[in-house]
Amino acid sequence: MKNPLIFFISILLFFVGCSKSEDDDGRGLIINEFLASNDFCCADQEGEYDDWVELYNDSNSSIDIGGMYFSDTPNDDKPYLIPNTDSSKTTIPPRGYLILWCDDDQEQGVLHMSKKLKGSGESIVLLEADGVTVIDSYTYESQTTDISMGRDPNNLDSWVFYENPTPGLPNK
Repeated sequence: MKNPLIFFISILLFFVGCSKSEDDDGRGLIINEFLASNDFCCADQEGEYDDWVELYNDSNSSIDIGGMYFSDTPNDDKPYLIPNTDSSKTTIPPRGYLILWCDDDQEQGVLHMSKKLKGSGESIVLLEADGVTVIDSYTYESQTTDISMGRDPNNLDSWVFYENPTPGLPNK
């Protein structure tokens, strides 16, 4: 071997890269995709075409959203408390997805929010259990019916439109 120092550095960088990917806990909980005007795209368990927000757990640990808050308005003094009565439905596995239905039909289950989304534009805000700390939020402008908006999988800081929404699946 002509240069053992280069070989040693290469091996060291390989192991550092491997350990980082195993320990990388990602961004945590993020708003990943939403549909603010749903006429024929995706039905809930009742067969209703309600607006929805998809959350993504970009971490290596499960996250239970029960007890957190949801709002369609920044600095909302009455955000919706997501029930913590059924963690089997409100817990998002690592690298998993969860759909929140924005339909004001809470009698349909813990994943049905009291807030509806406006197709003309507004905000989506997810808050910690303290009701103040913002976990993630996004403010959007006017939307087109049955076309979702979500994060670009190649750049999570960029939002794009999807003619074929993918609730519960990776954006593509």
